[in-house]
Order: sequence, then structure tokens, then C-alpha cells
Amino acid sequence: MQKSPVIFTTLAILVSGLFLNSAFAGDIEWSGIYRFEGNTINNSELGGSAASPATGRKLTYGLNHLVLRPKIVAGDGITIFGQFDIFNDPNYPNSQMGQIWGSGVRGTTARTATTSADNSNTQSGTQKAEMIEVSQLYMTLNQEYGSLILGRAPLQFGLGITHNAGRGLFDHYYDTRDMVGYKFLFSNMSFLPMIGKPSEGAINQSDDVTDYMIQFMYENPDTDVELGVFYQLRKGGDQSADAPLNSPGAPGSVIGGAGSTNDAAVDIKTVNLYALRDSEKIRLGLEASFQSGDTGVRTSGAQPEKVTLGGYGLAGELEWRPQASKWKWGLKAGTASGDDPTTDAKFEGYIFDRNYDVAMLLFNHPLGQEDYLRTGLVTGSVYDTGTKNINKADVEAISNVQYFAPAAKYMFNDRWGLDNTIIAGFLGTNPLTGGKSAAKSLGYEWDISLNFTPRKGVSWINQLGLLFPGAAFEGDASAPYRAQFTYGLASKAAISF
Repeated sequence: MQKSPVIFTTLAILVSGLFLNSAFAGDIEWSGIYRFEGNTINNSELGGSAASPATGRKLTYGLNHLVLRPKIVAGDGITIFGQFDIFNDPNYPNSQMGQIWGSGVRGTTARTATTSADNSNTQSGTQKAEMIEVSQLYMTLNQEYGSLILGRAPLQFGLGITHNAGRGLFDHYYDTRDMVGYKFLFSNMSFLPMIGKPSEGAINQSDDVTDYMIQFMYENPDTDVELGVFYQLRKGGDQSADAPLNSPGAPGSVIGGAGSTNDAAVDIKTVNLYALRDSEKIRLGLEASFQSGDTGVRTSGAQPEKVTLGGYGLAGELEWRPQASKWKWGLKAGTASGDDPTTDAKFEGYIFDRNYDVAMLLFNHPLGQEDYLRTGLVTGSVYDTGTKNINKADVEAISNVQYFAPAAKYMFNDRWGLDNTIIAGFLGTNPLTGGKSAAKSLGYEWDISLNFTPRKGVSWINQLGLLFPGAAFEGDASAPYRAQFTYGLASKAAISF
């Protein structure tokens, strides 16, 4: 009998909760994406000959991830947005990579750390519990002539080669900023000044990092034309620099050469220009980006030099959609400057956002046995005791390359489609040190994708990537080994709501 009050109280709370949820259901909206990915890549090192130390290892993994985006209408013109990431991987922090399929309760600790079935992968009856991460939280206040943005908000501009919010079905990264800005609206034009705060350091040190950003956009729905400019100035105190200096096992440092240090203030400028024409028949877009300024890194030696930036990137996209035709034709082409490892006092490379992909394998997964693209700044420790480590997922990016990727897409019906893309890439700058040199050609890749859309919001994509590596992957031109053919398979499903 003593349990009755508890039961009645619990029922009362549940019933009242149902009525409360009904009362406020119109004020809260949910959207998001659930996705699962299975990937296998054969022989990422592209080795296999007697002169190649790595021979045909296979990388196979699955990814499982859920993104929830609540939208709360808090009042007249006031809206609060958020993003919750569920099932995350600690090996890829602050990303949308997702949890590796098969995450055990013991994780990757030593086998001797097993003390009972509760932390034994072979004896436990359950999987490891996962954490929920909040990656976005911001509000907008809409008014007649503009809108206020305040909080940790996503950044998206143009084609996404620099600022990419990661809203694609299978985007693994996102750009956010703690910021305040006001978007002024003038007919077809908008002007958005913003102040961002990437880092608020210790209150007694000069280590804050601040972004001063301005975005100007012209959007004309009558002509389907968009034009835009994005300017970003990143300023930091004399104790703010924390650039990655060394890539373990790589020849030299990522920035500044061997022995470089983070000793000075950061002062980096990035300018992006963007144009797009998107109509029923044709989509034509172009984005260019230029970087300059002081990284805050200083070279080693008796008279250290400041390490400056001097990179640029250019990306173009074309899609032709003939009316009353099942065919679509496309092209992606672009270039990104490459870092010269012999110039310690300047980083000439430009690295695209990792969400911007043109191929399944090239510029997407670590390939070969050297850092040919000079992207160690974003890939991190892709090296292990001097040999490239393939145990990384989608961490590679476009840099030090000119690429050309024509595509043909055929729709069998409203549900089934087949995409074919040929990708060619060529190095821009010799990435090797010590008097060595590499050839230019990265080879050719043929990507085949079978797409199934059973209903709106549901996608299933099956991909086959065939890579015929070029002489660039064979290392030093004076004593090359033979780079081997490789392939990749992927099956990806996503539900957006």
C-alpha cells in the first residue's frame, strides 16, 4: 500500500508531461540526419613491389552517427538553434565523423587492462555507452531590416572550400564560431559584419584569438545569380599562436621547419570571392580564396624569421541539366597552391575544407607513403615511425594539386541513378626534401556510384572507386618504386528529417 502514492505521483507526472508537450509542440521543431557508412580501401599505401615496405594492407571500417538540430521559437522573431551530435569518435574530436562500428567496452586499451567481463570485448554482453556533444547553440532575432545572430553558429560561404558548415548528407566536419553579428538587408543585397571568438584564453595572458569578419552577398532570384565576398581577419595576442609544428615521422615540420616555435602574435587574412548561376538547366559556380599574414610561428636559429602565409585556392563547378533528358553532365575543376618544404619562413600551401570532395579516394583518404599533398597541418599524425599510417578515415584534403573531374549522371527513374566520374590530379610543388623530387601526375581515378532514393529524405549510395596511381606516388624520381593499383568500396545510407 505504501507504493500507491509513488505510482499515482508517477502517473500524474507522465500525464501532465503529455499535456505540456502538446501545448508546446508547435514551438519546437526537430530536424537532423541519421547515417551509416561502410568503407573498405585496399592497399592505401599503393605499395606492393619489392622496393615498397608496405604491401597491400586493407582498411575496413563502418561509421554510425546521428545529428539532431532543434529549433525553438522563443518569441516574436526570436529563434534558438542547436545541434546535438550523438555517437562520436574520440579519435576525431569536434567532427561529425561518427562512431566506428564495433566500439567495444574496452576500447583500445591494452589487453592486460581487462579486469572483468564488464571491460572485456570478448566476454561483455553489451557495447560501450556513448556521449552526446553539443556543437551549435545560437539565436537569431529577425527584424524588418535585418537579423541579429548571437552564439556558437555555423559558418558557410560559397561552394564551401573555406567556410563549410557541413550540412551535406555525409559531411564529416563542420565550421562553427562563437560570434555576434548583424545581417543588414537591402533588397537583393545583404551585409553581415561579425566578431568571432575562436579562443578566450587565460585572463592574465595575451593569448586571446579574435576573428573580424565581413560578408557581402548579392542574391537575385529572378536571374538565379549569387555574388559574394567574405573577408576574415584573425588576430591573436603574442601568446596566442599554437600552430601544429611537427608531423611525427615526416621529413621536417609542417610549419616553419625543424625546431620552429610558436612565439608571436597571429595576424592572418583570408579573402573569398564567390559567384553562382543556378537555374533549371545549368549550375555554374566559382570560388577563389587567398590567404596571407603572420602565423605566429618563428623559425629556429640565432635570428628566427616569422613564418608567413601565401596560399590560394580556386574551385569551379558546372552541371548541365538538359530538359526532358535522363542525363546530367558535370565538371569539377580547381587548383590549390602547395607548400614548398624548402622555404621554412613561408607556408605557401592552401588547404581546402575537408568537406569539399571531388573523389572517393584521392584527396579524401591518406594515400601513398609520403605527405605528397603537404596537408599534415590538418591530417595530423598520419605517419608512424616514418611510414604512412593508413589507420585514418576521411582526414585528407585538397592541397598542392590541380584537379579535373568530369562526371556523367544517368537517372533510370525517380528512384535509381548511376553516376560516373573520372578524376585526374597533378602536383603543383615538389613535396620532397633532401634533394629528392617527385613526378607531377597523381594518376586517374574512376568513381562509380549507384544511388537509390526510395522516398524523400532517404538515400542509399553504393560506390566503387578505382585508382590508377601516377608516378607522383612512386616517390623520388631518381629511385622510384612501382605504385600499385588500388580500389575502394563504400555503402552509405542516410535518413534526413
